[in-house]
Amino acid sequence: MVARKIPKFVPDPRYWTDWQLAHHLGCSPNTMHRKIAKLDGFPKKDSDFGWDSVAIEAYLNRRSGLTLNDATNENSETEAWETLINGSDQPALR
Repeated sequence: MVARKIPKFVPDPRYWTDWQLAHHLGCSPNTMHRKIAKLDGFPKKDSDFGWDSVAIEAYLNRRSGLTLNDATNENSETEAWETLINGSDQPALR
């Protein structure tokens, strides 16, 4: 028997099964279907591939109030200078 060569890097799947999505959301598949049916704008399941993990993460980030700048910490140079000059809006920790 010839041993198959296994690749060193295996990327995370772009599309999830019902079980993978439910596990990601911390519930069972039946509970997951009941919960997401009530959510407005939740990404639909693709009939050929499954649940698009990137679209679901983007939905969850928007729902949590995260934006691209918040999530990646890519503030513009102008915002960085304004924060240095004017101070941040958050009180200092002591």
